[in-house]
Amino acid sequence: MFLPLEEDGLVDLGRVVALVREGNETAIILRDGSVMATGFTPKTLASRYERSWRVIRAGTPLDLSLKKRKGPISQ
Repeated sequence: MFLPLEEDGLVDLGRVVALVREGNETAIILRDGSVMATGFTPKTLASRYERSWRVIRAGTPLDLSLKKRKGPISQ
């Protein structure tokens, strides 16, 4: 199982020890002692995880982008 982060980033939940919110970022502490940072709150990370698994189970394309486009992309 994976935790979706910004852009196309993923982290294996088996590697995660803790999520610690401090200020405007969340530290993702990993088993090997390394730390990753994200701007998402732990609650947002949990909802992105749940949404990704609902979509995967339904077999529909997954879009975790924060901004939804309306209409074609102009050049």
